[in-house]
Amino acid sequence: MKIKYSYTVIAWSFLFFIINGCHPRKEGLNKSGNRIEFVNVFIGTDAGGNTSPAACAPFGMISCGPTNLFGAGDEYISRAGYWYSKDTIAWFSLTHVSGWGCNGALDIPFMPVTGIPQKNPIYHPAACASAFSHKQEKAAPGFYEVFLKDDRVKFSTAVSERACITNIQYPEGKQNVLVFSPPSCANGVTASQIHIDTTQNLLTGSATSGGFCSRNPALYDYTVYFAARFNRKVSAYGGWNGNKAADPAAQLSGDSVAAWLAFGTGDTVPLEMKIAISFVSVENATLNLEKETNGMDIASLKAQTTEKWNKGLSKMEAETNDSSLKIQLYTALYHNMLHPNIFEDVNGQYKGFNDSVYTINPGHHKYVTFSNWDTYRTTAQLQGLLFPSRAADMIHSLYLDAMQGDPAGFPIWGYFNNETWIMNGYSGLPLIANLYAFGGRDIDLKTIKNKMVWSADHKYSHVDDYIKYGYVPDYESNYNYSVSMTLEYAIDDFAVAQMCKYAGDSVNYHRFLKRSRGVFKLFNAKTGYLQRKDKEGNWVEPFDSASEIGFNEGNAAQYTWNIPHALDELVEKMGGNKKTVERLDYFTSRILTDGWNVDVPFFWPANQPSFVAPFVYNYAGAPEKAQVLIRHSLNTIFSNSPGGLPGNDDLGATSAMYLFELAGMYPLIPGVPEFTLTGCMADRIRFRLDNGGTLTIVSHRSNGSVAIVKQIKINGKSTDSYFIKIDDLINNGKDITVEFFY
Repeated sequence: MKIKYSYTVIAWSFLFFIINGCHPRKEGLNKSGNRIEFVNVFIGTDAGGNTSPAACAPFGMISCGPTNLFGAGDEYISRAGYWYSKDTIAWFSLTHVSGWGCNGALDIPFMPVTGIPQKNPIYHPAACASAFSHKQEKAAPGFYEVFLKDDRVKFSTAVSERACITNIQYPEGKQNVLVFSPPSCANGVTASQIHIDTTQNLLTGSATSGGFCSRNPALYDYTVYFAARFNRKVSAYGGWNGNKAADPAAQLSGDSVAAWLAFGTGDTVPLEMKIAISFVSVENATLNLEKETNGMDIASLKAQTTEKWNKGLSKMEAETNDSSLKIQLYTALYHNMLHPNIFEDVNGQYKGFNDSVYTINPGHHKYVTFSNWDTYRTTAQLQGLLFPSRAADMIHSLYLDAMQGDPAGFPIWGYFNNETWIMNGYSGLPLIANLYAFGGRDIDLKTIKNKMVWSADHKYSHVDDYIKYGYVPDYESNYNYSVSMTLEYAIDDFAVAQMCKYAGDSVNYHRFLKRSRGVFKLFNAKTGYLQRKDKEGNWVEPFDSASEIGFNEGNAAQYTWNIPHALDELVEKMGGNKKTVERLDYFTSRILTDGWNVDVPFFWPANQPSFVAPFVYNYAGAPEKAQVLIRHSLNTIFSNSPGGLPGNDDLGATSAMYLFELAGMYPLIPGVPEFTLTGCMADRIRFRLDNGGTLTIVSHRSNGSVAIVKQIKINGKSTDSYFIKIDDLINNGKDITVEFFY
């Protein structure tokens, strides 16, 4: 069943008035600084959110957490490695990607057991698995703990950026065994190594994997290296190479190698493993291990990382007496501090897109894993606003990828140190523009702008036709994305234009601004939708607004509203405010939540092409309808529960949408530091910027009031506008207070 809701805007208004008309909220801003108590890391771990409870430091390289035991037909739910409704853990892994819609990562799997496996676990995935219960599972930012029922083992882990400390409490009298199986990652490996050095009590190795989106692991490959030390001497060891026994002391190599280490029988002192990773070398993994865990135990590492999480989460303060609302807000911010990930080791070395080793400048980070098509719409603005130094490093990281990649150009979807060519458009460019516009200003603007211009003119699929015709003509392919490709290129061009404007390049500013309006060459006035067109300029018939042909993850009904850089012109072409509102009322009369809704011509808020739709009401003179729609959808499809995200979180993109919509301030126009306003659902939300400025959103409600904004004040002055520019806040640290009166 794909559709659960069928409400008119009027019905939504009444429902929201009954449920939310007036909530007296008296809880003040959290003064203790302990924000992690408001994070529920299990939000999104069920019902398609594809998040993971793995322990991770803010933007950390390593993330240690569970991989469930999956069976045939579980491809969709196995993408993050964890699905809340599963009750068996197969492995613990050291890399995770949160919220994505593909299988990948879950590198360097290991598992504690109380007996030596008799068969290679690569071929017998249930060999080391254990049942568990959520009642005996705990997780918080940077920490994960679970009791494994079958072996009666308690597993706990805390992490730093590149390393983790794991405590394993075995039952008394039982063998203490750890099994390592590098090929048991998400997509398998093309090569791996394991070596035990008993004189140094050091286990090292590597795994070469890849295969983004379930492709062959030889494609888009990367290598993860690891080094692990233990607080006890290894008493015995062994392994496999394929179906044959093998000796890890002699270094196991191949695509089917696994090993086990024994540490005697049960002890009252937990087995402690300190393990680190690197994408450069075993030597660097060992260096990361020494620098980030030396002198630390699990408690001190947990405390250290908790402090880092609290520092990041304290950039936002939320005042509300609705505890679930507060948890959802902070969890949304938490989800946007998981990616992208630092990629350099403690010595500054990292592996570039051409597999050469480089060194990042001291005091800066090299970031990887950018889900650009998803995150340019919401995550980039949030990270630019709250983490401007990181945002600037992210921009520089993408520039380095463009210079070190082959072919050169900004990544579309970067997976570790690889371009994967997933999704259409040159979406790294609006991501950069939004990171910059909202705070990531400490960059070489001219150099970055020049590379953006070059990339937009040269790198991407069908871009020559796009430049020639002003649109991507219809083409025959199993993946015909001609319309959505045109639209994404238009959005991207608008973002490039803004960067040219910031850099004082008026020629390219006007050139790309003009190109960005080319999307309307595919707007058919007769049908009222974006539609496929051939090279001769003829509309492709027959036309079906629910057809996915010509569109990536959507259809004409959904994509036509997704023109954030030119909504004024869209409203005009639709026949003005009244006709636009009537059409938007119909489009949003059904809110799609369950299923893959690429062929249903209604509002699908969990997928990026529909993110823009509610805000068209603001452009069409009906802001109250935007408010009702947003509040209704947030209240019905988001929750403080494992199923609390309506679709893939996509590295934080959906969570950031939720956060901005709940705050009532949405960053709509690519590359422009501006919000469109819809009213805040909390009593007060405050963002604290690094430049000392604050952005505060306040809701004033009285008993019996409906949830429609009656008045807006900005810094104490009334305004009729539902748009606010924040240039002074970004550039000069000047405080902004927005008050909504209901």
